[in-house]
Amino acid sequence: MQTPRRRRQEGLIREALYVFLAIAVVMAVLLDGVAIFTVQKGARENASDAGSEARQAYTETSSVDAAREAAARQAEAKDADLVAFSVATVSGTETFTVTVQHHTDTYLFKYLKYLPGLDDWVDEVQNPTITRTTE
Repeated sequence: MQTPRRRRQEGLIREALYVFLAIAVVMAVLLDGVAIFTVQKGARENASDAGSEARQAYTETSSVDAAREAAARQAEAKDADLVAFSVATVSGTETFTVTVQHHTDTYLFKYLKYLPGLDDWVDEVQNPTITRTTE
């Protein structure tokens, strides 16, 4: 009589393990999606904020170097890298172009780079480089 009950328990444990693994994979995919969305949104906001900080610093000091430093500080404060910075004068108005790059770590998404043809796309999604222009 003990054998059928023991077999049912083994089946129950195996099914519970499968359910747990399925939930864990779904949660990892959801966390990756949230991380990617957050880094994309943060990169856009950070590029705009860095441009605004550069504009403010230039207004206060009339120094392009001070504007570049302000943009770099703003980007660094939000864990980003200032990739490019330029100033152009159009009709007497200075226009600041700031490019920042963010990075995010994911649980499962990073393994898509091992599929043929997806390496560059995965790198772009995990490390967004955003350019914003502030007048």
